[in-house]
Amino acid sequence: MNRRKFLKQTGIITAGSILVPSFLRAGNWTEALSGITKKRLVVIQLSGGNDGLNTMIPYGMDEYYQNRTKIGIQSTDFLKADDLFAFNGKLGGLYDLYKKGLLSVINSVGYPNPNRSHFRSMDIWHTACNSDEYLTSGWLGRYLDNHCTHAYEGIEWEGQLSLALKGDERSGIALTNPAAFYNTIHADFFKNLADPQTENEELNYLYKVFNDTKNSAEYIFDQYQLKTNTAVYADTRFAVKLKEIATLIKSGIQTPVFYTSLSGFDTHVNQNAVQNRLLAELDSSISSFVKDLQENNLMQETTLLVFSEFGRRLQENASHGTDHGKANVAFVIDSNLSQTAFTLNKLDLQNLDDGDPTFKIDFRQIYADVLKHTLSVDPDVILKRRFDSAGLFV
Repeated sequence: MNRRKFLKQTGIITAGSILVPSFLRAGNWTEALSGITKKRLVVIQLSGGNDGLNTMIPYGMDEYYQNRTKIGIQSTDFLKADDLFAFNGKLGGLYDLYKKGLLSVINSVGYPNPNRSHFRSMDIWHTACNSDEYLTSGWLGRYLDNHCTHAYEGIEWEGQLSLALKGDERSGIALTNPAAFYNTIHADFFKNLADPQTENEELNYLYKVFNDTKNSAEYIFDQYQLKTNTAVYADTRFAVKLKEIATLIKSGIQTPVFYTSLSGFDTHVNQNAVQNRLLAELDSSISSFVKDLQENNLMQETTLLVFSEFGRRLQENASHGTDHGKANVAFVIDSNLSQTAFTLNKLDLQNLDDGDPTFKIDFRQIYADVLKHTLSVDPDVILKRRFDSAGLFV
């Protein structure tokens, strides 16, 4: 059994609400900080398949209201971006960022031969593979493999690590509370493990993995204590996630990649009430996060990417909801967007793919742009092939 397979079959260490997957490795720990980019990428995953058509509303297209007689968003509940598209009225903060030239709306994002399964489509987005490929490393995990040294260079604010941040040789680290994570990893049980040498190569490697993770936990905790974040955020779980990430960013932590998610977007029934609540939470949290970083002169070096694994079908269902679709909308927030970033609202509601809007921008084109612009690396190496730029950045 090789190390990679051994680590993937290893269980988890639990303590209260803290989950520390044992395959999270901190890389080859050294005293010196790695030479990473000064910029950082914050990825926000909208889990469940957010309905892009009721997020960025194509009110200027007749087909939208013809297919959504019950759940179509009316003019009293949206904010016009141009003659065809409008932001859902719950996205007032994102609308303001768009008007200021800080947010790009990218419609019809997807990939060839799309899959409507939550799990399979998310795997495709996480690994940046083709729909007929199966990869074991994530796109950000491969970035960590090629350009990073420590686990803390990829932090996911969740209870477990997504495939997106798992590399072949190096992965990120997942946590929900730096202090609790630190205390868990320093519990007496783990102290008693020490660093024994055995005749089992895989067991020895597991001990090394644990010690590397412990070092990352110490570094994250030390950095977290450097700043007291008094910025005002809403009292929601997702807002707290972004506030904690902002706190770490303001500490000067050497982390180029942060990852988190907002779930609940699988809206088959009574969609508008559920989605409106989630979009309001998303909007308030991102608005507070951007304001927090701007006030500390940190937004100039930060890119946010917001995506969901697929969109919803054009036609509403009988339960005032929508079923799994294909192409979807994505958002990119950055201080250096190009003029072409604001002309990516391509959407065709007449020529459908089995009832769904077809994709016009491959999601890996967006990945390629943020890898090059924000993380300053060659996207062809990370994505394992070449994708044309989406033209997002100056």
